[in-house]
Amino acid sequence: MAGGKNPFVAARHTLDPITYWEAAMPTTEDVARDFTAMLRDGQFAAAGERFWADDVKSIEPANNTFGIPAIVEGIDAARIKFNTWLGASSINDLGIDGPFVTGNQFALFMDMVIVNRTRGGSQPFTEIAIYTVRDAKISEERYFYA
Repeated sequence: MAGGKNPFVAARHTLDPITYWEAAMPTTEDVARDFTAMLRDGQFAAAGERFWADDVKSIEPANNTFGIPAIVEGIDAARIKFNTWLGASSINDLGIDGPFVTGNQFALFMDMVIVNRTRGGSQPFTEIAIYTVRDAKISEERYFYA
């Protein structure tokens, strides 16, 4: 630190509070990058806990075969949905293309093999997931199955 002054402290005192907050707020690109890295590392539950907004809305196709509701709202409902799915399934061989970021949204193209824990067997599965970011949190996740 030149002259013994911390430039971050100096910046905080020279910027108005709103500008300082916006400068410190992670961008959609930051959220997309970090969320995707956690998924690639197999940290699915931790990614949700870190990035879901309290009022997150999660949307699956109405005809999904996983026994989960098509639409859930709120972080507690998203946790229940995820844990229900995880109780019956696991993911193997996950491949992710993206993130593809536009404005306050990002998309992931995911190929995986899903193992059915209750019936046994596995199946290839492809989906596109589109995430909407608000205040550095995922406020909506929408899934499209191939």
